[in-house]
Amino acid sequence: MTNLSRRLIAVLCLAALLALGSCTRGDSEEQRPHEPIVPIRVEQLRSFTFEDQVQATGQWRSKADLIVAAPFAGVLGAVLARAGDALRAGATIGTMTTLESHATLKGAELLLREARDPSARAEAERAVAQARHDLVQVPIAVTESGIIVRRSAEPGAQLAEGAEILALAPWTGFVFEAHVPAGQGPSVHPGQRALIQEEGRPARAARVERILPAADPTDQTTLVWLAPTTLSPAPQLQHFGSTSITIGAAHASIAVPDSAVVEDDLTGEKRVALVDPTMRAHWTRVLLGAGLAGWHELKSPALRPGTNVVVEGQRGLPDRARVTFAP
Repeated sequence: MTNLSRRLIAVLCLAALLALGSCTRGDSEEQRPHEPIVPIRVEQLRSFTFEDQVQATGQWRSKADLIVAAPFAGVLGAVLARAGDALRAGATIGTMTTLESHATLKGAELLLREARDPSARAEAERAVAQARHDLVQVPIAVTESGIIVRRSAEPGAQLAEGAEILALAPWTGFVFEAHVPAGQGPSVHPGQRALIQEEGRPARAARVERILPAADPTDQTTLVWLAPTTLSPAPQLQHFGSTSITIGAAHASIAVPDSAVVEDDLTGEKRVALVDPTMRAHWTRVLLGAGLAGWHELKSPALRPGTNVVVEGQRGLPDRARVTFAP
């Protein structure tokens, strides 16, 4: 075989190898799956001014009920108030009749029922009229404004002096009893500002009035009484709500929008999806602090303002997924 033949064979073999490699690469590229690009919407992290706060749930209570009692031994007349009624100071809630005048009237009515002739009936009717005229009825009024929490006696009941007729929760005695987590209880002190929130009602300003010495026996939370700065609209006893108690001074901090936060229902772990300059999403665990108008303080990790965080499209988004900004 000549040198020319050998060279020709070598060239042909090299060409065949190159062609085979090209086909292999082509097949590999055709078989590689296409990486999806997920459309998302983002917000940028911003700096807000926050105050350190304690979050808690609770309900409205009365510090002490005002007892409306019988002023003397007698018979209770009409009672004009029921549980749940709101009353102003000085409002009349019923009447009391003295035992003597009540007994005189009942005696005259008995004579009338037993009268057997016109003369006896006429005499009994005059006695009944006189007894009704002489009936001693004393109005019963409340001394403070508030809400009736219970009624203990009904019309016609004979009561001893000092017996309870009804109980009133004075407006001045209304407090919101907050259940503060035990670990945060030592941070709460009398005089601190608070905000009480109830469903369907405007937020109500309040201040810490008292920290009760005994913890709640069911969940061991610290019981804190909050005194509202306004009673309009009127609080409703036993109704539930939530509160934020300010325990620290204002400070600037990076904030994350609430719409970006995904919380694990089982562990309570919170995560956000951050977008890097190469347009890939990275799931990151976060620790949040105080809230403000749809944003929460980002306590960790330390991130820069302007960092893009996904607020739409993050549900089911894989870690390191390629993303694009939705139009």
